[in-house]
Amino acid sequence: MSWPLVVLVALVTAGAALLIDHLVRTSIRRRRMADARDKASVFIEKTRLEAKSIKDEATLEARVQLEASRAKAEEEAAARARAQDEQARDIETRERNLQRKMQFADERLKQVETREKAAEKAEKEAADLKAAASKALADQRARLEQISGYTSALAKKELMREMEDEARREAAAKIHRMEEEARERGVEIAHWVVTQAIQRYSPAQTGESTVTIVDLPSDEMKGRIIGREGRNIRSIEMATGIDLLIDDTPGAILVSSFNPIRRQIAKIALERLVEDGRIHPARIEEVVAKVKDEFDKILQDSGEAAGFELGLHDLNPKLFKMAGKLNYLTFHGQNLLQHSREVAILATHIGSLLGVKAEVTKRAGFLHKIAFADETNLDRSPLLLSADVAQRLGESEAVVHCIQALYGLVAPRSMEAALLQVAEAVSIARPGARKEMLQTYLERLSALEEIARSFKGVKDVYAIRAGKEVRIFVEPESVGDQEVVWLSKDIARRIEKEVSHPGQLKVSVIRETRSVGFAM
Repeated sequence: MSWPLVVLVALVTAGAALLIDHLVRTSIRRRRMADARDKASVFIEKTRLEAKSIKDEATLEARVQLEASRAKAEEEAAARARAQDEQARDIETRERNLQRKMQFADERLKQVETREKAAEKAEKEAADLKAAASKALADQRARLEQISGYTSALAKKELMREMEDEARREAAAKIHRMEEEARERGVEIAHWVVTQAIQRYSPAQTGESTVTIVDLPSDEMKGRIIGREGRNIRSIEMATGIDLLIDDTPGAILVSSFNPIRRQIAKIALERLVEDGRIHPARIEEVVAKVKDEFDKILQDSGEAAGFELGLHDLNPKLFKMAGKLNYLTFHGQNLLQHSREVAILATHIGSLLGVKAEVTKRAGFLHKIAFADETNLDRSPLLLSADVAQRLGESEAVVHCIQALYGLVAPRSMEAALLQVAEAVSIARPGARKEMLQTYLERLSALEEIARSFKGVKDVYAIRAGKEVRIFVEPESVGDQEVVWLSKDIARRIEKEVSHPGQLKVSVIRETRSVGFAM
């Protein structure tokens, strides 16, 4: 073959190969495009189904939330309705009480009117009897002169003697009647005076508690107060001597202790820690120590506020501080500062109704239990020491005498002393004023602390967990590790002998040694 033919055949073959390659590539591209369309259709369908499923789930969830919101709204509406019903019942009860009081007042008014009418009738009858007696006397005088033939002088003398005897009899009867009326009237006036004084001062009747609530900004703060493995809460309880109760109550924790001063110190310290945000054992001890140092100023301010409210501005500053301490002490369940204010106000009101100067009774009422806050003489009853404390801190002899007469140290020699006794009796006797069981409980816990504190080397003592545990901190320099064991047993044995307690009582003795260094 000639080379031109070979070239031609080669060109034709190459063209055919290119054409076949082009057709094959075109077919492959079409097949791939068809596969891509199928996959896209499948993906779109799958996406559509998923979108529909998500839509259905969202719709179902929205319905559930709507039902929950509707149920919550219905529950809140029911609660509001119940509260409104309770308010309505309370208003209705008050209206019934007011109607009964008005009815009683009307009855008393009718009784007074009846007595006035009876008195007017008695006066008229007395006038008639007097006229009849005068006429009978004149007739008798005429008959005596006619029958006896007495001279006028003798008749006059006999008549005067009879008239004197009759006047004496009438005067004696009238005096007896006036004494009876005076006694009845005196009882009524006394009842009226006491009632008016109580109405002028209507104190809130509240129960003494051993738990204080500390509000928190959020429930997250509870975890920070507890701390890692409970180290923060242990530090708080050891530093303040209280029980810290953390439950599911939203936004609050409870501080429990029979000693209100410890509860208040713990409450202030917790509030400062929460506000500061830094809560760890070292910071806790620092804040508690600072609050204890500042607590004297808090007592002073509290006592001054109570005294200024009563208008007592010239008391000794020590008396103000002691009065502030009374706000955290109780006697038979009564808050001593509130009780002292109550006695002072009642004595003042009763004195004003009787026209007696109220300054002496007001001061004596405010200070009549002031020795409960005095820790210098623990061997005598505070009731017997209050007059001595008032006298030592500059109170007048009249005020001291009122306090002495109140507790039977001397006989009352003034109206003010008698009024103080009346005000004290009214404050104690009102319903809900005293709670003997709470006082017995507090005395038992105080006895537990006093027994433990009497042992050598004891630094701090806290009766906690409603008297189920006595926690004792000792001085590490005075008590060794071996002595701690015997100390706990000795205290437990003495408690068994001297204090009656229900169930088992735990005595915990803690000895802690700390070493502090400073890097310069």
